[in-house]
Amino acid sequence: MERRVRLKRNITLLRILQIVRSFTLTIPIIVIFYKSAGMSIQDVMLLQAIFAAIIVVVEVPSGYFSDVLGRRKTLMIGSIFVVAGWAYYTVASSFGGFFVAELLLGIGFSFHSGTDSALLYDTLLELGTTERSVREEGAQLSAGNFAEAVAGVLGGLLAGISLITPFHAQAIVTIVLLPASWMLVEPIVHRTEGRAASMRDVLATVHDAMVKNAELRWIIIAGSIMGASTLTMVWLLQPYMLNVGVPVAWFGVIWASLNGLVGVFALRAHTLQERFGDRSTVVLLAIAVAIGYAVLGTWSTWIVLPVVVGFYFARGVGNPVFASAINVRVASERRATVLSVRQLGMRVIFMIVGPVVGWVNDNVSMSVALYVSALVFGMSSLVAVWLWGRSQRTSNGTLTSNVEVNSRIT
Repeated sequence: MERRVRLKRNITLLRILQIVRSFTLTIPIIVIFYKSAGMSIQDVMLLQAIFAAIIVVVEVPSGYFSDVLGRRKTLMIGSIFVVAGWAYYTVASSFGGFFVAELLLGIGFSFHSGTDSALLYDTLLELGTTERSVREEGAQLSAGNFAEAVAGVLGGLLAGISLITPFHAQAIVTIVLLPASWMLVEPIVHRTEGRAASMRDVLATVHDAMVKNAELRWIIIAGSIMGASTLTMVWLLQPYMLNVGVPVAWFGVIWASLNGLVGVFALRAHTLQERFGDRSTVVLLAIAVAIGYAVLGTWSTWIVLPVVVGFYFARGVGNPVFASAINVRVASERRATVLSVRQLGMRVIFMIVGPVVGWVNDNVSMSVALYVSALVFGMSSLVAVWLWGRSQRTSNGTLTSNVEVNSRIT
């Protein structure tokens, strides 16, 4: 009984981790902060592409580390790096300094990415309540985005003191990650004895997910494209608002409102999934994102800013839907690695597309950059979902009778 209580506490602790990670006081003004240090939008996108490259290098090995040595230890190590990264931002004042801070944050977030979802699912598995996985993933994401909404308002107020003040506050708040990750309990279903970490095992898992298992491959690719599409808008939104004359004082409020909506959408993600199914839900998200980019590219005015809600709808619904789709198809001891592959894919796509969009923005126009984003993300996501659907069919064209069992990686 005591162990069940401690396992249930995992869900609360994971929510705390999500809240603290998402309580980003700096994000509503970070592009302005970068510009105050002499950086262009292309520089901003390049810095974030470097951050993506760091995650590409660390993401999958960190997932395997989680699978072999435990979720709890992995989250603890990641927390240390995240705290160090935000602390370094308080003394950085140039591209080089920001690079070091992003390096530390990239490693830390990589160790958290996928591991938290895997620990949540393994906890539910031991408790015998895996049917709640989408609901719980949505609740975790919702809590994080409500936290980000509150942080957006506070960050804007703190920026009124100075642009560096939100970074000092961020470094202090993030310390909570350390005791929260230490208090977690490792689910029994995950413990694997006698396994030694091996890059061969990592590559074998990636090969199984991306080559042998066609359905899982296209789920991961579709999720990666969707994640990159909304991440790109995160970095374009602030310069867009500056271009259309939105007062900087409103940035925090707008950021808070959008992330509050992500929380609402995440809470209802399971409803959409249950009603329409995974693929139809993702098609809806892809259309919302493509239309959003196209509308913003066509009209450069604050009046069309409400279409940005579509991107945050995709963020709120997409993450729990894709996480659940992967979780039910992958065995416990390989789950964190495969979840990390999806995050890696998102970063690889952004690493390629982000600097290109930034260059187009600086050298052609923001409207063209937005059109390019609409075309690239809209077409690629719909193609990925179509191939996902094809992969569910057998050689005679009929739907597989039990996708969860037949496509499960063990």
